[in-house]
Amino acid sequence: MRLPRIKTAGLLLFAALLAAAVLAAGPRESLVVENQETGEVYAEVPVHAGDEVSFEWEHSFEHIPWNEYYEVEKDGSFLLHTISVAGFGAGIPAEMDCSYRYEDGLIYMEGIESRFPQFNWINSQTALKGINLNGKRLLSGSDLPHHKKIVMKVFKEGKEAVR
Repeated sequence: MRLPRIKTAGLLLFAALLAAAVLAAGPRESLVVENQETGEVYAEVPVHAGDEVSFEWEHSFEHIPWNEYYEVEKDGSFLLHTISVAGFGAGIPAEMDCSYRYEDGLIYMEGIESRFPQFNWINSQTALKGINLNGKRLLSGSDLPHHKKIVMKVFKEGKEAVR
């Protein structure tokens, strides 16, 4: 009779440990890129507060690189820390209240600290070079339909994190 009790106790202990691990993991969050009009999803990947999301653009008039570096916040918003550009020209902010440094041919504007609940844009397969998550390519501009409305946001357990 002792063997069944040991098995039962072992199964109960395993179930308790599994439940604790699931609860400790907290709510699941996903970074989602989708078509604003059709809802077609182009990317959905796990994301966590503190992860870095970056955009790589080619300026449409100056034809120079423009990079933006964001941090995913606990509430699912995006905090812009840094922009790097190869120069200044049409539409490039030149008088921001932030620090500037020059490195490897790029001007870095740091400490911007602007918050965005989500990103909405009309995609250009030529202007958007890529979207990266923690330094790894998530999507290229050519992975998204040209001249279509796109949205990127964080979802928590199937619900939008920020509205």
